[in-house]
Amino acid sequence: MDKPRLLVTRFAEDAQRLANVLNSNGIFSIAQPLLAVRKSIEFNNVGFMFTNSYDYIIAISVNAVNYTEQALSGSEWPASRYFAVGQTTQAALIKATGQAVTIPETRFSSEGLLDLSCMETLTGKKILILRGVGGRELLAQKLTERGAKVEYYQPYQRFALNLNGELLVQQWQHQCINGAIISSGELLQRLLTLVPENKIDWLKTLTIYVPSTRLAEKARCCGLNNVQVFPGVQDDQVLNYFK
Repeated sequence: MDKPRLLVTRFAEDAQRLANVLNSNGIFSIAQPLLAVRKSIEFNNVGFMFTNSYDYIIAISVNAVNYTEQALSGSEWPASRYFAVGQTTQAALIKATGQAVTIPETRFSSEGLLDLSCMETLTGKKILILRGVGGRELLAQKLTERGAKVEYYQPYQRFALNLNGELLVQQWQHQCINGAIISSGELLQRLLTLVPENKIDWLKTLTIYVPSTRLAEKARCCGLNNVQVFPGVQDDQVLNYFK
């Protein structure tokens, strides 16, 4: 079996950090951000976090925490019970709020949050979800079904970087890339859009590494049949998978 030579398709800082971790452990990787983030039109609406009282506030990503912190501009975060999807987001939220932050026990995902015992019965609970514009709806749908009133604060949005797909694929082929780490449906779709039609067959030869069966199914539906699911998107989880 060929040793992995990986394309890491996260946001710039995250992609470079993970690539550095992998390279320092002998796993060839190159960081290739496909999307970036910027403030959304909702950014300045942060005041409603104080005019409304929430039982739970859930952060979906580090970007959600960081952009909310920017919007608060030195104001203290409201009193609430805080949750995060994963460990990195948890650390950012603890630093920002100075409060305890609960995360899933095993699966660091929306599904993992929904498995928490405190999320089973939510009648009368008011919940605020911090996320980017256009995020996945599953969490809000399930929380609503369990009796909660759910609102969003979406202080940032993703946008596609202007990249030359033909040139990039040539570079990836020259570097003998044989796998790609893809952590979201948006990144998957961006990669498929970026790769020229005459290079799609090459893309299909790569092993696509994803953190969930849901994303694996989506990749297969797009014609990428060589898909493997790894335990999670934290740097140490990815490293341990490939070591």
